[in-house]
Amino acid sequence: MYALLRAACRVLVRVYLVGINSVVGREHLPRRGPLLICSNHPSTVDPVVLPAFVPRGDTWSMAKSEWFDGSRLLARAFGVYHAFPVVRHSPDRRGLRRAREVLDQGGALLIYPEGERWTTVGTRGLLKAQAGAGFLARLTGAPVLPVAIVGTDLCFPKGAVMPRRRRVELRFGPPVRVRERRPDGSRVGNQDAADAIMVAIARLLPPDLRGAYGDDPALQARVEGVLEEVPASGSAVKPRTASTSS
Repeated sequence: MYALLRAACRVLVRVYLVGINSVVGREHLPRRGPLLICSNHPSTVDPVVLPAFVPRGDTWSMAKSEWFDGSRLLARAFGVYHAFPVVRHSPDRRGLRRAREVLDQGGALLIYPEGERWTTVGTRGLLKAQAGAGFLARLTGAPVLPVAIVGTDLCFPKGAVMPRRRRVELRFGPPVRVRERRPDGSRVGNQDAADAIMVAIARLLPPDLRGAYGDDPALQARVEGVLEEVPASGSAVKPRTASTSS
């Protein structure tokens, strides 16, 4: 059913946005093995659109718990689309445990480190990341795939009932890994790891959409050496043995 829903979503996007929709860099995405896919979050449609263009049937998405608290039908629909609830801005042990299970079992986990949509706060540009993405990357040692979504906030702005025909791009970057320690020996913290991931996402975006992760020398210096590149291929990318210390 998940494969069918993804295919239907791809068809809808390609038909409605014919000529103004593009996907770049999917060759960077490992087709097997644990993978933490981290994306910016311009619009409410991102959790529907992005999984449809990830060529892996073992992809799961973390979704805000509010979507599961109302209609049982809606909660069921999210579950069929491989989404599970997480309580935002809190140490949700149940959600984090499920996230770790996905990665430990060799699946792909899709998360939005910003924790909320651009359209919610009325801005166009990256928001400051929550530390959760960095925590998961450090805890599991899974490779991280940065993804940039461009244009969904214009295609489906806040309050819209129907999508508008605006250019939408999905940009997949090369996979990286969060180091346990920087080359100088200093330990990498959760927030530094999350910020480094966001800097990798920012590099895939136009400069005017980089927001909190624009060209800030102090930020660049703080995240220097946090990430290392990992090979991308059709084979699995194995996680390193991760430290569970915080």
